Amino acid sequence: MRSILAVAIVAVVAASTSSASAFSAFAPPSSYRPSSASFARRTASRWNSKDTGLRMSDEAEEDEEGGRRDGWYPGQNLINVDKEIIAFDELYMGSSKDLVLFLPNLKLGRDCNQADAVLKHCIRTGRNFLSLDYYARGDSSGDIMDATLSRWVEDSITMLVNAARHVDHGRATRKAVLVGHATGSWVAVLVALRRPDLVRGIVGIGADPDFTEDLVWKSLSDEDKDTIMTDGYKEIKWGKLKETYMITSNLIEDGRSNLILRGGKESLEIDCPVRLIHDLNDAEVSCDTSLRLAECLKSEDVVVSVPKGALTGVPDAIDQCFEATA
Repeated sequence: MRSILAVAIVAVVAASTSSASAFSAFAPPSSYRPSSASFARRTASRWNSKDTGLRMSDEAEEDEEGGRRDGWYPGQNLINVDKEIIAFDELYMGSSKDLVLFLPNLKLGRDCNQADAVLKHCIRTGRNFLSLDYYARGDSSGDIMDATLSRWVEDSITMLVNAARHVDHGRATRKAVLVGHATGSWVAVLVALRRPDLVRGIVGIGADPDFTEDLVWKSLSDEDKDTIMTDGYKEIKWGKLKETYMITSNLIEDGRSNLILRGGKESLEIDCPVRLIHDLNDAEVSCDTSLRLAECLKSEDVVVSVPKGALTGVPDAIDQCFEATA
């Protein structure tokens, strides 16, 4: 059956509210974010992969049959081949073959309201969930001067390949639905371009692909541009909210090698379902960016929603991606 391209513009004036849910044994980050010291492992379980050089620390408890217990395992570390740590949280659901990977924005990292909302939906629907901090962000290690889109994409692929190994592949041997928040949406698209076998679908929340060039660089004075390229970095206040960001020359130059909105209609070889949700009142990134991204995608199963004042519809978007690839 031929898929139908649907670019729907939906204006929703009132923000939606949701009642609290019972999470049984699972504690989402908003109600449980212990200090680093309290992440000490209750077991010394570790595994090694001879072919990748990776090892993952794991505080999972065993059930009566010696298997891993379903539950919420925050504060885990994947130690990459270059000895850098990728910090991540995991909701493990051993009987589920569905996986959601949350990719955060540039500012907040994995400890944010958007990640909490996605986690709670995974708890309700019984799906596996992963969220990570990018290289040199949040609890992950690394030098901020070397933090780039390319590095974040590679770390996201590393996470998909090496975590949640119990998850079988879905349609066309694909593994996870990626939920990207702002910059995370750019990362999600790049992951899908490089490893389509890992991506069942994409949900973009306030997507800002090409922001380094189209939004940040264009807004800078010549003096600020010279400082970034001469000194290697500068803290700038950007956007209508005047948030402070560390902008490095590496981030700008690497961003130019990863621009995805320049090729025009259906220029991006992505054929999985994509749902883009963008607040009409977004103070930093225009909803036109999500519309441009939709036009560039080759997939015919694309829906753009533009609620007004609240980012509603993320749970439904996740469900639709799984249903389309069942």
